[in-house]
Amino acid sequence: APRQEVCSMRVTLLGLTIALGCAEAFVSGPAFMTKAGLRASSVVGTKLATDSSCRTRSVLGLRMTATANPLINAAALSRAATEARGLAMDSIAKAKSGHLGLPLGCAEIGAVLYSNILQHNPKDPKWINRDRFVLSGGHGSMFLYSWLHLAGYDLPLDELKNFRQHHSMTPGHPEFPNSQHNTPGVEATTGPLGQGVVNAAGIAAAQKMEQALFNTKEHTIFDSMTFALCGDGCLQEGVSSEGASFAAHEGLDNLVIIYDSNGVTLDKMAEYTQSEDTAARYRAYGWEVATIDGHDLGAIQGSLEGFRRSRNGQPKLLICKTVIGKGIDEVAGTNAAHGEAGVKFVAAAKARLGLTEAWQVSRETR
Repeated sequence: APRQEVCSMRVTLLGLTIALGCAEAFVSGPAFMTKAGLRASSVVGTKLATDSSCRTRSVLGLRMTATANPLINAAALSRAATEARGLAMDSIAKAKSGHLGLPLGCAEIGAVLYSNILQHNPKDPKWINRDRFVLSGGHGSMFLYSWLHLAGYDLPLDELKNFRQHHSMTPGHPEFPNSQHNTPGVEATTGPLGQGVVNAAGIAAAQKMEQALFNTKEHTIFDSMTFALCGDGCLQEGVSSEGASFAAHEGLDNLVIIYDSNGVTLDKMAEYTQSEDTAARYRAYGWEVATIDGHDLGAIQGSLEGFRRSRNGQPKLLICKTVIGKGIDEVAGTNAAHGEAGVKFVAAAKARLGLTEAWQVSRETR
């Protein structure tokens, strides 16, 4: 449980953001479901465990840096990642606005998260013991919308086609359910870089409080975790540094930050504005850190499963080396992928990926 020092936390922007995160974690509605009632995500047609084994999901022997895992269906996950890229391309192309880079660069991360890692129930998005996922890089919102749709949340394909339109369920940045938007599976409103990282720390603190209040030696009622996906811009913001320090000090080992490390910022390659050793900085805070190829399905799953088992009092940072805009060769790996500059190349890119239809999702993936 968090140490008592949390009571003396300074009332700063950090404190406000963390408080908001805690509040959102507890605004879960009346729904309650035991693990026995957990339903499978529809992504890649695989079923999640429906008993206590959902905590380990049978990958106990996989090393943190593994690149091969016979227990995952790599072909199915790769197909889902390709189709998620297609959904993002088509929606952003139709809107003529949006960010292509993150949804394309993190497609393999999404495939593993929503198929094999997150403890969630798409049919009951307010299930109180669900893992929380926060997209700190909110500009890459089509990442979240694509995977919520593919995972079986009540986010119809027509809403993906309505991306960035007034009163749609798919606004330009994710918004926590409110009077204007009611998008299931969105745990926090994100947009200002770094804010989602600290929001995730607040939610993880709320989960720790929940577990301390209700779990006993005989019965583990709550065991949910918080995952957040961020980019270079998020970790450049000072508020994320404050949140990282807080999370380590409070021993939030149920917090996993996935760092989309693609070496690109909005208008320039990141090397022009940053040269720090991010892994060393986070280790100095007291975090557990691993660095992997962010397109390697086995490495992603092995690392995240290892982090899930590691209750060592340390929050986790997974540095995923990725190619921004992967799939659109003309802009991939450059700051041009940081917006909609790749839209004019979408038709050719989809052809190379074998996507022959608009918003194509195969029966196998559903």
